[in-house]
Amino acid sequence: MYEDYSEEDYCGICMISGLGDEPSIILGCKHIFHVECIRKRVFGKWPSPRITWQFLNCSACKTQISVQADHVELSREINGLLLMKKKMYTMALERAKYEAIDKSERLRDPNDDYYNDLQSWANFKLAYYQCYKCKIPYFGGMKDCIAAQQASQEFKPEELVCAKCSAADLGIGGSNCETHGTDFIEFKCKFCCSISQWFCWGNTHFCEPCHKKQCSGDYVSRKKASELPKCPGKAQCPVKMDHPPNGTEFSLGCAICRNA
Repeated sequence: MYEDYSEEDYCGICMISGLGDEPSIILGCKHIFHVECIRKRVFGKWPSPRITWQFLNCSACKTQISVQADHVELSREINGLLLMKKKMYTMALERAKYEAIDKSERLRDPNDDYYNDLQSWANFKLAYYQCYKCKIPYFGGMKDCIAAQQASQEFKPEELVCAKCSAADLGIGGSNCETHGTDFIEFKCKFCCSISQWFCWGNTHFCEPCHKKQCSGDYVSRKKASELPKCPGKAQCPVKMDHPPNGTEFSLGCAICRNA
C-alpha cells in the first residue's frame, strides 16, 4: 500500500472492509480511502436542504479533498463544487454587509474564534440553498432562524427553487436587477413576513417554519387570509418593505437595492 497503510487497514469512511479489498484512492492530503466511499461522499453532497461543505473535507484530517486528474469524473465533480463554494462565499460576504453582521462584536474580539474573519462568520450565520433548476446557491435566511428545521433529513430537492427561476415559472416580474443581477432576488413567504426558501407545487413560496407546518399537517395553505399573521408594517417587518397582505405571492426584488 502506501507509507503507514496496509491492505488490512479499514477504510476510514465505511469502516467495513480493508483498503485492499476494494479499489482505493490516495487523496492530496495522503490519506487513503475506498474510491467508492469517496465518490459517495462527494456526489452525495450535503445531507440537508441547507448547503454545508464539510463533505468536501477529508474525514481524517479535515483538509479539503483533492484527487489526481486521472480520476476524471471525480475530479470534475470536485472542481465544479469548489466553483459553487467560491460563488456562495462571495455572495455571503456581500450579504453580510446587508444583514449588518459585519458589525458584530465577535469580529473585533481577539479571544473569539471569528476574530477578524468575516468570511467564516458570514458562512456560520447565513443559510444558502442550491436551486434545483439553475443549480446556483441562493440565500434562504439567517441560520439562527432555521435551527428548528425538520428532524428528518429527507426533503424534495425540486422544491428548492431560487427567486429568479420561480418568478419565471409564475410569470412574475422582479427576477433581475440591473445593478446586482439575480444573486439577491428574493420572494417572501406567501403566508408570513419571512424570506422564502421553498417553492412548492410550481406556484407557492414557503419559509422554513411555514414549510415545516405544511409538511407536518398544519396546512397553512388552507388558512384564510384573515387567519395568517398580519404584517407589523415596514419599520418592523422582517423583509424591510411594504408588501401585500400575507396570503399573496410577492417578489421582493433585489435585497441589496431595497436596503440602499
